[in-house]
Amino acid sequence: MEKVICSYCGKDTVSIKDHEIEISEPYAESSTVKIQERVCSHCGFSEDDGSNDLVIQKELAALKRVSMVNVLDELNAMGHTTASMERALGLPARTIARWKNERSMYPSAAALALMRMIRTFPWLLAVADMHFEGEAARNILLQHAAKELVDIRSMHPDVVVADISKPF
Repeated sequence: MEKVICSYCGKDTVSIKDHEIEISEPYAESSTVKIQERVCSHCGFSEDDGSNDLVIQKELAALKRVSMVNVLDELNAMGHTTASMERALGLPARTIARWKNERSMYPSAAALALMRMIRTFPWLLAVADMHFEGEAARNILLQHAAKELVDIRSMHPDVVVADISKPF
């Protein structure tokens, strides 16, 4: 077997060590993957083994799929139907159903980002339903912001809400 040379000190005292890392995606659980590191016993330099990228990318793809399914399940639980989301967002029929149900399909980065934003701010669906009209969007935003402030105030009466009419 060929000796591996340390890319830092040039010695041939490199060994391969297994190492576990935890990776995660928003709205999905984290996962632990086993990777390999090259460690030089002479200088202590440690570097990633080139084969780790594929392992990490495969696990990230699986976590992204879980994230999409969880986001869609949560939106459905909030009362948003798949068909209504597709109509509001101008998506072809059954697009969201495919993102959720087809085990072999992995959502695109854009699809995943869109649905995560909608899960984070579900009122964006109402904005989309109003064809992103500016005045309607501002009204929806302000209604939801006011509701959040009332909710925060009721849960945390000691929190002081700043008077934004005064300059900083």
